[in-house]
Amino acid sequence: MRIPCFFKPGALEAAYVAAVFESETLRTYASVEFLVDTGATRTTISDRDAIRLGIDYGMLEKHAEGMLGIGGTVETYTLKNAKLLFHKKDKKTHAEPLETICFLRHAQLNEKILRIPSILGRDILNKYALVYDKRQEKAYITDEQTPR
Repeated sequence: MRIPCFFKPGALEAAYVAAVFESETLRTYASVEFLVDTGATRTTISDRDAIRLGIDYGMLEKHAEGMLGIGGTVETYTLKNAKLLFHKKDKKTHAEPLETICFLRHAQLNEKILRIPSILGRDILNKYALVYDKRQEKAYITDEQTPR
């Protein structure tokens, strides 16, 4: 399996991966771009994407402690039993079940908050190898054995 990533120009200049977020509970099936973040513990949907997806926070479980990031703590909600569908290099689909996915909910939305991308975290990345070479504009997630 090889899931291609892509680099977006701009301030972050980081690798992103596109996936379809699917939840029967929320009746949601929609594409989301995730920043590939080896520093993030959990895969997280940002406020911007939650708004775009029409997420009803009332259907989610509130995380007692919120989520801590560089900017401080933010109110966080969780959903169990969703999945991400990735398009592989061979054009087939890889379904990645999510035990839990997080959703951010900032009290005050502003331009800076709405620029925060959704995050693909180590809960998924730790299952695979991440090949990342910005010099060649190449990044992908794979279950293939990487050379030593």
